[in-house]
Parts: sequence; structure tokens; C-alpha cells
Amino acid sequence: MKNAKNIFDKKIAPLIKGKNSDETINIFSKTSNSYFYNLPPMRRLTERQKASVIGFKDEYFVETIINYIISENNLKQNFYCQKITANNHTGIKSRSISVAGKMIDLTIGGDCVIFDKKTNEPILIIECKEYIDMIRMKELIGESRVIKDIVSNSILKFPNIKFWIFAEVLELTDNWAYLFNNSDLKYRIDKVFIARDGKRKDVNNNPKKSELMRFRDELKSFLVGYHQF
Repeated sequence: MKNAKNIFDKKIAPLIKGKNSDETINIFSKTSNSYFYNLPPMRRLTERQKASVIGFKDEYFVETIINYIISENNLKQNFYCQKITANNHTGIKSRSISVAGKMIDLTIGGDCVIFDKKTNEPILIIECKEYIDMIRMKELIGESRVIKDIVSNSILKFPNIKFWIFAEVLELTDNWAYLFNNSDLKYRIDKVFIARDGKRKDVNNNPKKSELMRFRDELKSFLVGYHQF
């Protein structure tokens, strides 16, 4: 059986990566989910593997834009990006990092975690979600509390850390979507980016270029401002 991640990395990822952040955004904004489903390499995969590939693309886009922002603004000596998940190791060490010669157990990871190279401290966690519905909204609120509440030996050792969400679609009623974006219901999720209008079933909807640019520009503003500070 073909490995979905290998197929994505070798056959699909190069199709959606431009020479810089502008070109990558232009390419990605023209790629609906149906575009990916119709690619020849996808024919070799099972339906479940195809769904995995669709999930990979958003993480890849976010990571690519992060690395381009770091490169384009001469920040390679200041920041690096890393995926922190329980798959990297086993047990409690799955989210352990070394800071100032001491091991710190991160209570939560992220699809893209940006670290300050000088201190090795995480400064921004970005979670990629296929969609946000009521259940995932509660999960995100819980994650934000773990990140930002006072928990012994936790990531709160870094009190200024930011938590951003990059989601494919927002599957909430209008009232719940308003609360999620405009009240304390979201607790302390610092920024939310929604790539596409509509629902998951709307596979022909392209990502919104304006939202992708907002993500890029706000990320640049955050990193450049953090560096200058």
C-alpha cells in the first residue's frame, strides 16, 4: 500500500510551493480540495489516505510560509520552526525540550511551533485544523487554557507565548461563529485564520487569497516585531 505522506511529499507538495511567499500564496489560493482529489498521484490511494493528503496540505502551507517569512526577512539566526507531536518520541518525553540546559515538558504541542533560537523557547504555537465545529471549538478552548493557565512544569514558563489557529473551514452557526471570534468564549486563542468559505462538503471552494495574505502579513509583523523588541 502506498504511503500517503510519501505521496504528498514527493508528488504533491512541490506543486503548491512557490519560489517565495507571494508565489506560494498565489498557487495555494487556486487549489481547491477537488484539485487535489483529481491529481494523478491520488488515484493510487485509498479514500482514507486521500483524506490524509488533504489534511497535510494546510500544515505544509503554514510551515512553508513560516520558513519563507524567516528567510525573506533575514531572521534565520533568530527563529526556527518545528512540529511538536507525541509521534516524535514516546511517553512524557514526547513534548520535552531543552531550555538553558534544563528539560522542560511542554504540556501541548502544535503543528508548527516557532522557537526563539537564542533561548530555545517556543514563542508561537500554530494549530492546523481541517474544520472548527462545536466539538473542536471546545477542544481549542481547552488547549488554550493548558497553554496559558498556570500549570505546574508547563509551557506557562513562557508567559508571552502566542496561540494561533489556521483552519480550513468554520462549521459553526452564525451566532456561535460570532462568539468564537468576538468574545472571551475562545479564551486566549490569539488569532484565528479561516482559509475557505463554506463547509467541508464545498470541495470546489478555493482558499481566500486575502486570508492567506493576512496570515502571512500578521506572521511577518509578529516575528519582525519580536526580533526588534
